[in-house]
Amino acid sequence: MATTKTFKFGPRETPGLIHADTVTEESSRTLEELLEQNHSFHHIFTTTEDHKGVYFHNHIAHHDITIWALGATPATLRSQHERNGLYQRGPMAIQEPLVKDMADDRVFKRCLGREENFLNFCGFFEDYIDTYGYQALFQKYLVGGSEIADDMLCCIYMGYVHGIIHIGMALEFDQPRLLAEGFAQAAVHHDWWYTLYLQSAEALAAKAEEPAVPLSDCVDLCRADEKIRTCSSADYHTQTRPITGEMCLDREPARDGVMVKAKDEIIRIAARYRVDPNDLERATAELQNTAVYLTAGAQRPPYVCAFDFFLLHSVTSSIGHTMFLNEPSLTRAQKARLLEYTGRVYLMSYAGQGCPELRLDWLVSHLPKFPNQGWAEVFDRATYHEDDGHMSKLIRCMAHTQQTSKPYDHLPEFRFKQDMFLIAGIAAIDSGSAQPMEGTKHYDFIRGAGFEEAWKRFPIRSTVSSAA
Repeated sequence: MATTKTFKFGPRETPGLIHADTVTEESSRTLEELLEQNHSFHHIFTTTEDHKGVYFHNHIAHHDITIWALGATPATLRSQHERNGLYQRGPMAIQEPLVKDMADDRVFKRCLGREENFLNFCGFFEDYIDTYGYQALFQKYLVGGSEIADDMLCCIYMGYVHGIIHIGMALEFDQPRLLAEGFAQAAVHHDWWYTLYLQSAEALAAKAEEPAVPLSDCVDLCRADEKIRTCSSADYHTQTRPITGEMCLDREPARDGVMVKAKDEIIRIAARYRVDPNDLERATAELQNTAVYLTAGAQRPPYVCAFDFFLLHSVTSSIGHTMFLNEPSLTRAQKARLLEYTGRVYLMSYAGQGCPELRLDWLVSHLPKFPNQGWAEVFDRATYHEDDGHMSKLIRCMAHTQQTSKPYDHLPEFRFKQDMFLIAGIAAIDSGSAQPMEGTKHYDFIRGAGFEEAWKRFPIRSTVSSAA
């Protein structure tokens, strides 16, 4: 079994919620080796904040695990891992006395938001799991309602929800070592505007001054509000360093756009997304369905289908809520609170990308590059796609959402219907560029799908399918 000191995977023991039928024991051993290399030799951030304006994330664990689950061979796993290893930073030293002193809440809080503490936090959370169990970890450092738990609850969403993605994968694949990494990754972020936004929305929601509405209706309300729709711009995604020409994010869409120009408006709408603790099964599926809706629907005729890099994190983080839903150590109220926080972050991200019009008609009229594709063929293509895992994660999580949405397909808040999911998966892998990533630079995804300028580099669609 996996422990906090080892990774352990198997096609029968830890297949994940969505997986191919071609996972092997040999690929499992390769995956374990690669994950250990990543843990030991790479930092969780690939860049320094001073250089890029924000931290860019090490996605190797997400990518390796996802394509393993989708059936990647050992050779493909190694090739993808080694290519993404080229631009990683080395780890920072562990301070063993500090790892022990983190049990003091005052020391723990002083260490939050500091990248040099990533491995220190890993060691601390590993020890905590070994001593008290992962269930106690969740209560003490995430959902228990203490000051530290509330700090960490906001931290898992910082840096575009990468903490919750990591934690969700750890639960899904039963990996305590990965769980400690996920908590540690969350702890070294300091995007404190998430805290202001989430806690303000929660406080307003408690007053219930306006009726609750489905998350998809909140998406509509954001787009209908001119201040929210115009608070960001394509300029946030075209920043470069004047000397090297490298991209940077000194001005961040949510921090400098949404939270400066439309803070009260976005908080008011976010407060209307409220989850009934007695309706968790449907609410979890609704969150996941809306994540796919706002990501896959963000298309702009007459351009070919493309997927927004920031919005897709809504899809790739939503799968973790199936694990939260099924986790017996969490109360129903805690599960509802996690859903509310996640849905509200999706709204902030949607606003930051210009509240793109959601054109499901244009998505489903996509003409596939290849005939007769099912999920198995899409999964296989995703394993070979040369990025850092965003494409394969998006595809696997959309396939999962098709399953969770099925019982509720008749409900109006489930706007992404069953016959759309495979089309979305095909459109996603078809949108992938044949040009591999260069360091952290993607060629696949659009950034700022709500802005006409962002689409100019994409070709015009030359044909449409008969479904149009």
